[in-house]
Amino acid sequence: MKINKQTKKILLISVLYFLNFNNIILSQETKLFTKGTEIKAQLAFDFKELYKNTNDSTFIKSKMIFSGTGIEEDTITVRIRVRGNFRKKICYFKPMRLEIRKKQAENTIFEENRKLKLVVPCQNEKGKDELIYKEMLAYKLFENVSDVHLRTQPISLKIIEYKNSKEIEHEMFAFLVEDDSKVAKRHEIKKFPKRRVSPLNVSDSSAINFALFSYMIGNTDWSLAYQHNIEMFYNGKKLIAVPYDFDHSGLVNAYYAKPNPMLKISSVTERVYRGLCRRDPKIFNEVRNLYISKEEDMLSTLNKYKNNLNAKEFTRLTQYIQSFYNIIKSDNEFKLNIISKCRG
Repeated sequence: MKINKQTKKILLISVLYFLNFNNIILSQETKLFTKGTEIKAQLAFDFKELYKNTNDSTFIKSKMIFSGTGIEEDTITVRIRVRGNFRKKICYFKPMRLEIRKKQAENTIFEENRKLKLVVPCQNEKGKDELIYKEMLAYKLFENVSDVHLRTQPISLKIIEYKNSKEIEHEMFAFLVEDDSKVAKRHEIKKFPKRRVSPLNVSDSSAINFALFSYMIGNTDWSLAYQHNIEMFYNGKKLIAVPYDFDHSGLVNAYYAKPNPMLKISSVTERVYRGLCRRDPKIFNEVRNLYISKEEDMLSTLNKYKNNLNAKEFTRLTQYIQSFYNIIKSDNEFKLNIISKCRG
């Protein structure tokens, strides 16, 4: 049987289509923020250009090369700007926000997550990754006590720094944090505008959970009223508070973190309960019991990071979490350290 040129052309197009189709299916099945997904990525830019010429609405562009679990190497254009406050001022590597245009994200792992926060080490020094592992750990610990949370995705990141006609390579552990719009969509709730609010408009269960979690990890760098380090959502009745940015917590214990002088503590590792007193005691007890029931889950989550931390620091973190449970499981300690310390 002879095959004419037209038939050969059709067969070739068909083969190419199905090969491409398989790649598309593969990329769509591998979802960002899926457990077990590993990603490698590379960004390249001039640090001075990024740090001087970006604000909340102005970005620079960079090519991002990425690959990972079930993901063939690909290159897309991303838009980058610096974000944050404190780290923005003191760090060599500054936290970033990534945005990917719809056409660039099509048929990639980023298709449904085109706005992302990128958390990177602060300084270019030995052991720089450990603080980032600990900060990601904080996000993972919160997942144990709240369905409404920000998902994270670890990344093996290479940043190529353009400096005086040179290219300097920096390799580091980093992670992505999903955009709050994705949280809202997933739970069928609404993002709440960034404006001052009354903390009493936050539901008792969410506010108590937020304050108790902050106490557990030794975090005092937050404000419900000013939505500082908080993503706020509205469920049709009350507000829901979700924490982020934990580098000033006692759990992370970053070398640059200093306690708020108004709190009269000497170290960020000292716990202070900052929740309001005007909360339903019944709900408070329910949230307390939730944490008690999650003790093994919390320690199990911590144990997953054992190989990413030096032995001394892993021991400190284990003792730090256990000291929280010594307080919360004792009626006397709970009353002394938490109930009697509430505000208002």
